[in-house]
Amino acid sequence: MKGPLNPELNVGDRVVIYHMEGESGVPAGTFGTVTKIERDPFESESDKLVSVKWDNGSTLAIVTVTDSWKKAPTEFIDEQTRSNEYNFYSKYPDVFDYFDWRWFREYLKKVRESGIVNMFAASPLLYSGKEQIDRYYGENQEDNEAFQEVLDMSEESKNKLIQGIMKYMDAKKEDIDIDRVNYYARKFSKDLLGVYVNFFV
Repeated sequence: MKGPLNPELNVGDRVVIYHMEGESGVPAGTFGTVTKIERDPFESESDKLVSVKWDNGSTLAIVTVTDSWKKAPTEFIDEQTRSNEYNFYSKYPDVFDYFDWRWFREYLKKVRESGIVNMFAASPLLYSGKEQIDRYYGENQEDNEAFQEVLDMSEESKNKLIQGIMKYMDAKKEDIDIDRVNYYARKFSKDLLGVYVNFFV
């Protein structure tokens, strides 16, 4: 569906959910109508609770600090519920449940701006760290401001990826094993890149 992810909403807007954290009653692709918007008392002043009357009968609210949505056309178009975007959300829910995907979105924006690698091959940059990225891509990049920002963010990227993996493994009650962590680093880096490519490129 065209349009930005997580746009501002008004009462009466038609909306389609892409991800609702910790909830299964409103699956990705469900349409609804906004009925009320109020400040989220547990978050910052800019964060909202958006009451929605969902077409499946649910009245769960969108929590703007954690959930993902788009504005929908006034008329329901059934084919949209089978779009690649919904399929992606349904196929990779762990990316949104365990990883700071908004932060990774900004990091990957800088990777793209730097021009150091084709974005479809950018997933290793999420776990490589500053030293390795500088060694392989840093030649003649002293004046490339975006690349310097990638270097500055790269250690945090690695740390945030590991944090997400630890949360995931803990939730799945998996024993911490270095080979398993390395496997998940590659897997979830590709999934996070997929989020970026599907929604922000």
